Amino acid sequence: MKLSKKVVTLLIAAQLFVLALTSCASDSAVNSGSQQTDSQQKNTELSETIAEENDKSPLESMEDIDFGGEEFTILCRDNKVYEIWSDGENGETVNDAIYRRNLAIEDKYNVNLEYRALPGHWDNQEEFKGAVRDSVAAGDGAYDLIAGYMAYTAELAIEGNFLNLYDINSLDLTNYWWAKGFIDNNTINNCIYFAAGDVSLTMWENIYAFFFNKQLAENYNVGNLYEMVDNKKWTYDALESIVKNISSDLDGNGKYDENDLYGWIANDHSIRALVTAFDIPIAQRNNENTYDFTLFTDKFISVYDRVFEFVNKSDSVYQTIYSSGYTVESKMFMENKALFMSGTLDNTTTLREMENDFGIIPFPMYNENQENYISHSYDGLSVFTVPVSAKNPEMSGTILEAMCAENNYSVIPAFYDTVLMNKVTRDEESAKMLDLLRETLYFDFGYVNGVPAGGIFQLFGDQMVVSKNENITSYIESQRKSIETKFNEVIEAYSNIS
Repeated sequence: MKLSKKVVTLLIAAQLFVLALTSCASDSAVNSGSQQTDSQQKNTELSETIAEENDKSPLESMEDIDFGGEEFTILCRDNKVYEIWSDGENGETVNDAIYRRNLAIEDKYNVNLEYRALPGHWDNQEEFKGAVRDSVAAGDGAYDLIAGYMAYTAELAIEGNFLNLYDINSLDLTNYWWAKGFIDNNTINNCIYFAAGDVSLTMWENIYAFFFNKQLAENYNVGNLYEMVDNKKWTYDALESIVKNISSDLDGNGKYDENDLYGWIANDHSIRALVTAFDIPIAQRNNENTYDFTLFTDKFISVYDRVFEFVNKSDSVYQTIYSSGYTVESKMFMENKALFMSGTLDNTTTLREMENDFGIIPFPMYNENQENYISHSYDGLSVFTVPVSAKNPEMSGTILEAMCAENNYSVIPAFYDTVLMNKVTRDEESAKMLDLLRETLYFDFGYVNGVPAGGIFQLFGDQMVVSKNENITSYIESQRKSIETKFNEVIEAYSNIS
């Protein structure tokens, strides 16, 4: 079913508002979420103007190029094929939009789109990385484009496997369909080796949020959480004050487990997201167009200590390890055993069968001194890159630009409107909250490059939930030199390939 122009225009306006907001950090500015609010009115007007001009797909205004029936092969993960490929229309709006996108691109550029899917989840990443390295080493041109797991794609980047995307003339990363909060905050030495934007359906699926059970909120007189968000009162203080009053040993066995009631259920991954939400920069741009490591501040330590005390020593919080996914959390939430569940937006598909209504709000700000909410996407999102062995980098850039532009026009609006707004979320207020999540999406350089830098982003959640380390100061002092060394090695590696 084709979306109406009105729906598409409204959704594009929201999208462009997001991308414009996240673009405001400049090379010379400090990377922080507070920068996203300074030019909000100007960016809103720009977004509305662009949306009005986009009744037609931007693909239509792009130059027609005949690649002579060339095969164009995209390497992707076998569990994420759906964002690259569709075998045909089946009535599912997103699937059908992707199918039509591919047909339009094949027709416009006279190419035959193909894909190769390999195991590439975190636990089996070596086959995927090996395929990239082998192709680059052989110079065989096997892959024209790569859609990789962000966390370990950064590792492949610093090895020199990818082209600087700014050198590909057919790519324009200033276009509004690219996530400027990603591009601006991950450009180093005036180069960028992989990118995210509307071509990354998984970026939108994996945005972190708080889900809340409306019936429990009413039962415990929580008040209007949407108004709290709108009034910038949704802070960590507010979260603690609400959650601490909600717990019950439902089965009466004298211990708290997954059979009982909690104010908040979370896992180590969603706890990690507090670093971004609380405006604690991992890395900040310096005057040399690279980045300095800035995570271990007094704020980081004080936030860790406070959250640790609450998460690990309160009967009101139930925590799990992400290795089991969100299976336990989602089951408990659907069974009305938690007011809040923190997790990624793709959990909404599991929650469709929930009997009680639920809402969606962003992660809280740390306090009211923080200028805005700050969101980010799970590091398993797909980022797109062109290997140095690509047979025709300009063709790769042309097709990637077209995919991203057409996704902005048809695929993301289909996902956003049909999958989220209409099928899953139960109220208009949650739809507004989804806009807010997207408006405040932010990608810290230290987060994006956290794996090759020694897991710097992961340590907040891992030390708190997995290791249950009560003395983070001692841990930092014992690990600071090693972590800073690894971070600086990443910076040096980027310098060596630029």
